[in-house]
Amino acid sequence: MGAGAVFYFSRINKEKKFVFVTIETEKGNIELELDKKAAPKTAENFVKLAKEGFYDGTKFHRVVEDFVIQAGDPLSKDDDPNNDGAGGPGYNIEDEINPKSLGISDDIISQLEYQGYKFNYSLKSISHKIGVISMANSGQPNTGGSQFFIVSTQDQPDLDGRYTAFGQVVRGMEVVQQIKQGDIINKVTINN
Repeated sequence: MGAGAVFYFSRINKEKKFVFVTIETEKGNIELELDKKAAPKTAENFVKLAKEGFYDGTKFHRVVEDFVIQAGDPLSKDDDPNNDGAGGPGYNIEDEINPKSLGISDDIISQLEYQGYKFNYSLKSISHKIGVISMANSGQPNTGGSQFFIVSTQDQPDLDGRYTAFGQVVRGMEVVQQIKQGDIINKVTINN
């Protein structure tokens, strides 16, 4: 991660626990509450990218029925669907996960650590329930950047410990459940 991003993170108002976000789509709005206590760097990275207009015009490039909707890839703005899912902001951010706060067993924690996951036991992580927004990754630890997903129709506890959840939908779940692959994010707005 570049020094500029670290500098930006240090300037964010740390007193506010939540950041409120609106994702405007052609199907309607999705309103989110990002939890800066659960995943401060992840939430702040999302806010930074949103303020830069990074997400505006990107597509929901991955939609898996009864699982998740995924967006945030700048490559999804072009006409080549074959490269969708491969793009990012040019840097990765560290995972922010406390497996103990998610009730993950010591055996599973050991397996995840063997796979390279490192955990922050001072955080209170969010479980992947319906409506939770989480940072996507390449299937490896610490590979998130801009792509995110929202759990769409049923809880996904198997994602706990592997992905950084950083907020939840507070209004617009009916929009989340109507999103189809290729639907466009018109604009992401930070509301506070």
